[in-house]
Amino acid sequence: MTASAARRRLRTPPRATRTKPIISYAEPDSDGDLEISDADSTSEKENRTLTRQYRQNTTSQRPGKRSRLASSSPRVDESDDSDFKRTPKKRRVSSKPSTPKASTSEDTVLIEGSGVIPPWRDLPYQVLVQIFQYASHPLYDDRTFQPLPSGRWLVRTANVCHAFAEPALKVLYSSPPLVPMIQAHMLVDLLTADPASMAFKYRPKVESLQIDVDQVAAYSLGAGRGHLDLHGLIKDLPRLAALEFYHQKDMSPYRNLDDTIKWTYPESIFEALEYVNPNADAQQGDKTSLSRLQSWRWSSRLAGKKWPIDKLREIHMKPSFTSLRKIAFVNYQVPYLKKDEEDPKHENILAESLNALPELEHLIFESSTLCNAKLLPLLPTNLRNLELVNCWEIIADDLAEFLLTHGRQLRVLTLNHCQSLSLAFLPTLGEACPNLQVFRMNLTYFNLHATYRDSEPQYEQLLLPEQVPVWPSTLQTIELIQLRKWETPAAEMFFQSLLDSAGNLPDLRRLTIQAILNIGWRDRASFRDKWVGSLARVFKRVSEPPMEHASVQRAMGQLTLDKKTEPIKADAVVKEEPKSHCFWPATAPSSSSVSPQVNSAGSPPTRRSTRIRQPQPGKYAESSDSEAEDPVEAGTRISAREASRRSKFERELEVLHATAGIHTPDLTSSPKSYDDSSDDDKLLVSKKGKGREREVIQGMCEVVEVRIDNLRPTENQVTERDFLDAEPSGDEDWDGDDDDIGGGGGGYAW
Repeated sequence: MTASAARRRLRTPPRATRTKPIISYAEPDSDGDLEISDADSTSEKENRTLTRQYRQNTTSQRPGKRSRLASSSPRVDESDDSDFKRTPKKRRVSSKPSTPKASTSEDTVLIEGSGVIPPWRDLPYQVLVQIFQYASHPLYDDRTFQPLPSGRWLVRTANVCHAFAEPALKVLYSSPPLVPMIQAHMLVDLLTADPASMAFKYRPKVESLQIDVDQVAAYSLGAGRGHLDLHGLIKDLPRLAALEFYHQKDMSPYRNLDDTIKWTYPESIFEALEYVNPNADAQQGDKTSLSRLQSWRWSSRLAGKKWPIDKLREIHMKPSFTSLRKIAFVNYQVPYLKKDEEDPKHENILAESLNALPELEHLIFESSTLCNAKLLPLLPTNLRNLELVNCWEIIADDLAEFLLTHGRQLRVLTLNHCQSLSLAFLPTLGEACPNLQVFRMNLTYFNLHATYRDSEPQYEQLLLPEQVPVWPSTLQTIELIQLRKWETPAAEMFFQSLLDSAGNLPDLRRLTIQAILNIGWRDRASFRDKWVGSLARVFKRVSEPPMEHASVQRAMGQLTLDKKTEPIKADAVVKEEPKSHCFWPATAPSSSSVSPQVNSAGSPPTRRSTRIRQPQPGKYAESSDSEAEDPVEAGTRISAREASRRSKFERELEVLHATAGIHTPDLTSSPKSYDDSSDDDKLLVSKKGKGREREVIQGMCEVVEVRIDNLRPTENQVTERDFLDAEPSGDEDWDGDDDDIGGGGGGYAW
């Protein structure tokens, strides 16, 4: 026996025993999804050469470890279809003892559909584009810009049939992944090549470019390629609408805002936007006019001394920038003034540069002290989307004044990581922003220094008990994360304001609240039981609609389904899976055909608990000899309890029709005929004989997530997923058999 064989035997897992199996709470490993293919490159030989050269220049790779290509290469070979058919090697199966799993395959996802298979090949082009967009979004992570497996899925989908090819490539190239760097260089080669030799027109497909400077443009690729040719990447794109440059130092946790970045916006970018080929042919999809950007992102360090804040207005007045609808300002700070130095008034300069953009609707300020009380009144009044991220100078009083004068047109308001901003502006929100649809606020703060903690809120109280929020009636999404530093009366007032405004929020569909209360665990548990249940009862959608792809008809005690001829007895229970906004109960039988009866013991049916107010789907009473009875006769054998329940559903339905869902009666009260609709007590909720305020059941929210705890807010919350009881798959010892490019070995060599 050789030494290597002996070592392999020592690594052999122990024989399984009859002990209780270990249950793992870790999520299934997804390394199998990361296996990719370089099939969509222009040339297999060139792709291998460039990839080896790129790995040699990458210092972050461990010696002996083979990195794999990106999963969604934007380059597609239009001349040789054989590249599409190449499949990657499968990952070596680990020899570790298996743990019990809920399903046989980790990659298999069972989706219950309607059973209707559309004619995929005959669907219109635009319909397929929308389907592929929905199925593949996003193509890469919006923070790290690393490609996701959805890009590889689009490449495989394009190879299914000729009808799928162009719609799938349209989605892939609309915002192509550019990481790793070789992908961006291949995209430049594709866009600068002669379009006449291409199977598809790739240039008009590119609409957005999200460029991570540190991973794509700041360094040279090598192999004679040099730096990324940004001029060649941009100049021939006739439909380019979004051009945004990012750097990881500008992103969370925002601790490297003072570091120097050597790369700055080159002049070739602005020249490429105005470049027009005199021989361009519009019929071939060429660019015949200068680019009209709709989205741009300014970073003070990427602008450098070459593009100071004084020159921003000059850039905005260029034809390529005058049509901007979205613009972001990152890391723009108030200048430090020396003694007797005059204030340059950068707030006024920045406001003047915004006035040169008449179509501006979406404004973003990120990590900027320049966004303060002086700048807010100078901003445009026609904004529809405002985002303030990690802006320390914003306080509630200044924001309330700004919203009163500039919030009439706002549809989306996002306030994330603003350390000095409390919720004291909420009493003016309803009046100041009557058209607001989305309100997001994340109160997670980051330490400015890694050596000590300085992420505490800079306000005294998040909300006072007398500061009652007023919610705009047009709200569709409310998302408030890490609400803290408030007293229990203020928290109760906040949650009660949502319940009181339920009838005024007919469009609300998403309600997400994460609150922190620094009280005893018993009091916190009681608080949680009270308010979480109340918000879920009032806002959560609990109704079930009819089937979408089958018509259900009830006549003479028999149910008839489309494409089904067999009768279904009236005592059967029909279950519908999809959710909708309203519950439509079956029509109650008339008094002439149905007579209430007692149960088999001769006693009235047992009364249910009256705590649950939401309607429950009705059930038909099933007798012992129902199999031998006629369906019509079986329908008449209904218990008094079920008949009473259906009468309550009918009464609620009539009230919903009459009041448009504004008020909902108490379903637990004694059944009445709706003919007594003149009584006001039907719209009141009673509990144990004591009257209380009128309660409105909104019941339209698809998502109601309310969490109340006392967890200390941190940048990275540790959960049970971070504690594994076994080594993750994909970290096996290297056996020397994974030398192929893009292969599935993924081992290490020591």
